[in-house]
Amino acid sequence: MNKKSGFTLAEVLVTLMIIGVIAAMTIPSLMQNTAQQEYKAGFKKAVSMLNQAVTLNYALDGEDATSFTGADMFHLLTKRLNVMSTYNNNIIYTADGMKLTVTGAQNSCQTDGNKLDGYCAVVEVDVNGPKGPNKVTAGTQAVYDIFTIRIYPQRAVPENQAQSDVLYNK
Repeated sequence: MNKKSGFTLAEVLVTLMIIGVIAAMTIPSLMQNTAQQEYKAGFKKAVSMLNQAVTLNYALDGEDATSFTGADMFHLLTKRLNVMSTYNNNIIYTADGMKLTVTGAQNSCQTDGNKLDGYCAVVEVDVNGPKGPNKVTAGTQAVYDIFTIRIYPQRAVPENQAQSDVLYNK
């Protein structure tokens, strides 16, 4: 008798089915984790970009953001960032696809950047522009693509503790 060793078609199909079920269970969580990491990286880049804009303005023009109004803050950012287009004197689209909305600009801000009420402006950053999900990040468990950054006279920081935790991986 000739006995051949190998796998039957049924065994191969069962194995492929098991691999498919495992892939179907793990791929969505991997994709969500990847998207959250992209949002976090975009947020870090946005904070860095805004800090550089405020610092560069101080270094080149000798002015910090203390006396800037909403329009002044908008013009500071358009002058110091790599801007693709603007809209309505408060929305900036950057070359890397971010959407910055300048809101909450004060008539003046205190020079003590450690006080929460001493901010000069608030910038809402959508790190991936018009692409979804376009939701505000409120905690560290579910990170979305919209973050809020406060601009102080010489620095930019996340608006609240939850976004600071996202930024600094706590």
